[in-house]
Amino acid sequence: MTTQKTINLILFLCFLFLSLNTSTTQNLENQEIKKTNALESDHSNSKNTTNTLEYEQKTEQILWKAKKAKDTLLIIDSLLKLSNRHRYRGDYDLSFDNLWDALLLTKQKKHDVELQEIHRGLGILYNIYHKDSLSLHHLNKALTISKNLLKEKKIKKSILISSYFTISMFWRDKKNYSKALIYLDSCASINNHQKELPYVITDVGYCNLKLGNLPKADSLLHKGKKLLEEIKSPYLVANLSFLGDLKKEQSNYKEALNFYKQANIIQQNQKVHLELKPELLKKIADIYIIQKKYVDAISYLKESQKSFENLFSTTNKNNHRLFEIKNKYLAELTENKKIIDTQYSIIEKKNKKLLLIFILLGGLFLSSVVVYIIIYQRNKIKKISLINSLDKEKNKAVLKVKSKELTTHALKMIEKEETIQSLLNTIKKTNLSEYNKLQNKHAKGSDRYWEEFNKRFTEVNIHFHETLCKKHPDLSPTELKHCALIKLNFNSHEMAKILNISLQSVHTSRYRIRKKMGLDSNNGLQTYIGSI
Repeated sequence: MTTQKTINLILFLCFLFLSLNTSTTQNLENQEIKKTNALESDHSNSKNTTNTLEYEQKTEQILWKAKKAKDTLLIIDSLLKLSNRHRYRGDYDLSFDNLWDALLLTKQKKHDVELQEIHRGLGILYNIYHKDSLSLHHLNKALTISKNLLKEKKIKKSILISSYFTISMFWRDKKNYSKALIYLDSCASINNHQKELPYVITDVGYCNLKLGNLPKADSLLHKGKKLLEEIKSPYLVANLSFLGDLKKEQSNYKEALNFYKQANIIQQNQKVHLELKPELLKKIADIYIIQKKYVDAISYLKESQKSFENLFSTTNKNNHRLFEIKNKYLAELTENKKIIDTQYSIIEKKNKKLLLIFILLGGLFLSSVVVYIIIYQRNKIKKISLINSLDKEKNKAVLKVKSKELTTHALKMIEKEETIQSLLNTIKKTNLSEYNKLQNKHAKGSDRYWEEFNKRFTEVNIHFHETLCKKHPDLSPTELKHCALIKLNFNSHEMAKILNISLQSVHTSRYRIRKKMGLDSNNGLQTYIGSI
């Protein structure tokens, strides 16, 4: 009889504990709703703030308070705002990091409204780094979530329009203008053609320009310019660049140059859409080439290269942080593994305690406690596993981005080398003394480009040179350069342009490398170096 009373008392206490826990959870949820409403009020006020630095500091303060209060929705919203600001300013590593942190929290809490915005942001960043498959994966995911949320009436039409517009920009960047127009038409259809959308109007005009419909492009681009100027939108940079392309197509080079320079001024003053700056400067250089102002053309080409390096090179402090993300998350993976091991140890200890409880309280009570503890521990392990999975995915994504960046940089070196050499040959015919000066400067610049490329290669392929030197210690420094380019699958013509040597010299070097490596005709040099 006494045993039965004891069992009843323990069951009553468990019931009371679960009731109190449920009540506490409900109170916390109510607090989150109140804080979220307060955040929306702050956000609406921030839209009218002209001081960007002040807005960022305010958002960071909100993020700090949200983390202290463990307010998940407020943390996610603040991370998304900071990510957008960092992306506009060209700090892609910080924007990337904010989105991954937000994604981790969103997947744990299942906040679909924020999830679609995160996937859209990741799609935009991957598109900047030309990671097409990853970009399209995230953009389509954002679109699918937006459609479902609109059906459930959880979001406004404008969010779905943004998802369609971002995908149209992806296809526009890939020069598939017909497909881009399909998504732009979807934007207008969702809006029922009732409200003028300056971003959509601008991109429809640009696509028509590229498809050869110049009168329609002219009308739409000027209309988009007027609307964007009225709302003081940063997208005016893209609109002015497109108008410059239109005037260039119409052979009105004076107006084209004017539009390009207007876009460049807005970029410099407002620090927006900096990812467009290298290409915009190159467009200005192209106009100067047409006008035969070769000195100005070279100046803008160099500025374009400098801008590209500031955004994407390893010497840029922002992109240096992107390289450090890998080490950071490897350390976190190690720490998470320790946590998992600790959790397994806790489970083992608690199972032993449960055995004693079983002896004291009986089979029914023991079974209930065992089920509760197992479910609790499994949920913890699942959360930790999710963190590990996202961390690994992030590391792979960073490495893929840097490998793509390395190849892009090398191709840019080739393109710049061809353009500058062509200009130098033109100047040589008209002004030999000026040609000699520029030729010497160009030779020094080529050495600096190679040092930058070699630094990039070493950071992405850490153990390549070490392994190669161990296997073949008699390779010269020049031959090691050739091996690095062969590793990246560059052909002989591309290698000659990068190294600024003749094609015959490349063939001779490849023959010597094969000989030192002891490779016969049946063993391909490309295959052998690629396996190292």
